[in-house]
Parts: sequence; structure tokens; C-alpha cells
Amino acid sequence: YPTGQTSRGSGIPPGPAPDRSIIGHDDKNVAAAAYLVSQVILQAAGMLSFPRYIKQRLGQQPVPSNLPGRRNGTAATVLITGENGTGKDVLAREIHARSLRSEKSMVAVDAGAITETLFESELFGHVKGAFTDAHTDHVGKFEQADGGTLFLDEIGNIPLHLQAKLLRVIQSRSVVRVGGSQAIPVNIRLICATNMDLEQLVREGRFREDLYYRINTVHIALPALRERREDIVPLAERFISQFAEKYHRPLIGLDDSAKAVLENGRWSGNIRELQNCIEKAVILSEGTTLTAKDIQLEQAKAGTPAAGTLKEVSDAEEERLVREAVLRSNGNISAAAKMLGISRPTLYAKMKKYGL
Repeated sequence: YPTGQTSRGSGIPPGPAPDRSIIGHDDKNVAAAAYLVSQVILQAAGMLSFPRYIKQRLGQQPVPSNLPGRRNGTAATVLITGENGTGKDVLAREIHARSLRSEKSMVAVDAGAITETLFESELFGHVKGAFTDAHTDHVGKFEQADGGTLFLDEIGNIPLHLQAKLLRVIQSRSVVRVGGSQAIPVNIRLICATNMDLEQLVREGRFREDLYYRINTVHIALPALRERREDIVPLAERFISQFAEKYHRPLIGLDDSAKAVLENGRWSGNIRELQNCIEKAVILSEGTTLTAKDIQLEQAKAGTPAAGTLKEVSDAEEERLVREAVLRSNGNISAAAKMLGISRPTLYAKMKKYGL
């Protein structure tokens, strides 16, 4: 929902009025922007019913048929939320690609993977001699994205004391490199993403309320795959085509048993988990059509969550999943991170959190 609205009972008052010119100077419906982006994703990633779900979530009215050809002439900040694997990074890239900034760079940053000691240096840059290993000047991510788009993924993982420094830069649109004194203007389009409930974090005092309002100009919530089961088979068929070509397999589709297994799955890892499942099935297949035996997804057959995939769970459940993934991978951090659908640095942080 746009920033001017809140979920029922959230206790968080409305923030600043959203920028409703995200599409162009003569289109004032924020939801139409989501429709524009979703149409591009349908063509690029096969997410066949995103428009319907985005309409439901943003209350979109019918849009002009020629809307997809229009370009975004503003720098409105966008917050994308959704579980791991729902395609937040894909959506961010498409927002950038459809903007007037598309000829400039989109710089992506996994905010949860940056250590606290390097946070300012990575984002804002540093000057030579700022600290022991600063042998040369370093241009931070904000400066690298000047004129283009900065994508801050996993923004909910940024520690509270560093959020204030990020807020100051977002508000002033200028950075001061570590060890320097000169304010350097930056002209960026900011897109943020998270799989966390930021409103809940605000209530718990773990995320700054002012930062939340600043990044929540336009909010697009991506649905979980289990909320759009009719998309599972079409997505799977697209992945079959993609991987059959990659691995030189003569596959043409799914039989009814395979479709039933896929449609009954919980898909805690969403599209990413489905993609990995189909890739494995294509590699191991021997015929021209994938069957339930090829899928080999016991959690999908049983209708239970994938054992090793993180989703929105309690700390206790998250700790169990992390421990299980590390054990199942025999301590291989890359394999465990892939199982959980997170990056290696994020897994290291969670292992440290739980004393593993």
C-alpha cells in the first residue's frame, strides 16, 4: 500500500504523501507504476499473474492500454517487500530499466552482508589515509550510482546505529567520505528491498521510524508463490525450456503427476526454490517429459515446508534451520547458504548470532 495508508492496527501513523508521478508527468496513479513494472516482468521472467496481485495490493484502477510504453521521469524512492525468492531484485532491475536513468548504472548492495566496520566506507567511500589500509581514495556505492539507481537489498538488516547515518545521506543527497570533510552531492534513484516486516521492526524499536517513512514513498509488496498456485506450472514450464536448452536436454514439458506434485508444494523458497528444483530435475531426467519421479521434492509431495529454506520464522525456528543446513552440507558454507536462500555473508552473520 502507498505510504499514506497503514495496515489495520499497525499503530504507525501515515507518513509523508507519496510521490504519485512515478510513471510520468501526466500519470498520477502510483499503482499504475506497479502495473507497468509487472508487465515487463511477465515478459522477462514469466511471472504470469503479477498484475492481478499488484492490483489487489495497491488498489489499482484500470490503466490505459498504452501505459507500458511510458517512462518514469521522477526519482521516487521505492520499497519492495516480499519473502526470499519472490523476485525483489528482478523487480528492482526492471524499475531501473524502465526509467529515464536506464542508460546509467544500477548499483546493487546487499546491505545485510556489509560488516559494521566497513559500512560507511562501502556506501559513502573513504579518502586516502582515513584508516590503516586506506592506501588510495575509494568511491562509495552512493557515488558509483550517481545519475542512476542505488538498490539497497536487505535494508532491514542494517544495525540501528548505522541507520541514522544512512538516513542523513538519503535526506541530504550528499555524502562525506570517511576521513574527508567535503560534502559530495549525489543524484540517485533509491530502491530498497527487504523480506522483513519493517512496521513490526519500528514498533520493536529495531528500525528507525523516520528512515522507514523516507524509503517508503512507493511500496510494492510481492506475493509468495503459494499465494498464486496457478502460476507454478507455467513458471516451471518456462524454467524447463530455459534449462533444457542450457543442458541440451530434449524436454518438452511436465506430465500430470509432475504438475500435481508442483502445485501441492509449499514452496517456502518461492520462485528461486522452484527454479532450483526444475534445474535439478532437468539435469537428472532421462525422458522427454518430467514426471513426479523426476521432481524428487518430498516436501512438495507431502505439502510440508522445505526443510532447509528460511522464511519468516521465529528466531528459534531460524536457528534450527541454520543448524540443519550447516549439518546437511557438512560445513560447506556456500552449499548451506544456497539451501537457505541467503548469501554467504548473511549466513556467517546468522551463524555468529546463534554461536555456531
